[in-house]
Parts: sequence; C-alpha cells; structure tokens
Amino acid sequence: MPSRRRSRESALQMIYQWEVGGAGLDQVVDDYFGGLGATGPQPVDRFAERLLRAVAEDAAHLDAIIRRHSNRWSPERMALIVRHLLRMAIAEIRSEGTPPRVVIDEALEIGKRFAGDESTAFLNGVLDAVRRELSETVEAS
Repeated sequence: MPSRRRSRESALQMIYQWEVGGAGLDQVVDDYFGGLGATGPQPVDRFAERLLRAVAEDAAHLDAIIRRHSNRWSPERMALIVRHLLRMAIAEIRSEGTPPRVVIDEALEIGKRFAGDESTAFLNGVLDAVRRELSETVEAS
C-alpha cells in the first residue's frame, strides 16, 4: 500500500490529466495505474482514486470555496497545479476525515515539489482560511 503522500501525488497527477486531457474518470484511473511501474500495471490506489473523484464531482463548489478565500485570485487565474492542489486538499478535508492540519502540511510539501517554494505561502493562506471556515461551520452545527 502506498504512503498517503504518494497517494496524494498520484491523485494530483490524475486530476491534472482529467482536467487537461478531458478523459473520463475511469479512463484516467486506468491509464494512470495501467502504465505505471517497470513491471507493468500497478494496483489501483483507492485513496488516490477517491480524491480524484471527489475533486471531479465537486469542482465547481470547490472553486467557489477557493474564490472566497484567495483574495481576488480566481481559480481560473491560478497555475493549474496550485488550483488542483487546493481543490484536492479541500476535498480531502471535507470528505476523508483527515485532520485539516495534516492535509495542509501535506499540500504544502507537495506544492513545493510540483509548484515550487513560492507557492507555499499562497497555498497555506488559502487552506488555513478554508480550515477556519470549515471548523466554524462544524462548531455552529
């Protein structure tokens, strides 16, 4: 079983492939896991697949959340990887039950790798604002 970080990286790559390539979700999963590894196809990482599906199924709502917390930066103006990472992190916080601080730390580390160190402050600011909003929503319930 892959590490959660590796799963998140796989999900990010599949999200990119889904949005840029325009393929259906099942095809993206088949292509991604069918072509990995020197020994041929790899087993499907179900956590990565859940993140992909959570983002794809709720992208418009995730973008609305991002828009509220990104200080005049619409998701359409963001670098694709940054937008995908924000969507994925918010989807994980909302659907997987992973502690928000863990998700944010992971997003920052993955952001450094895929989007560069300069993305860290932006990702952290948006995700922390989302974390506060979601925790206020839970407390008000």
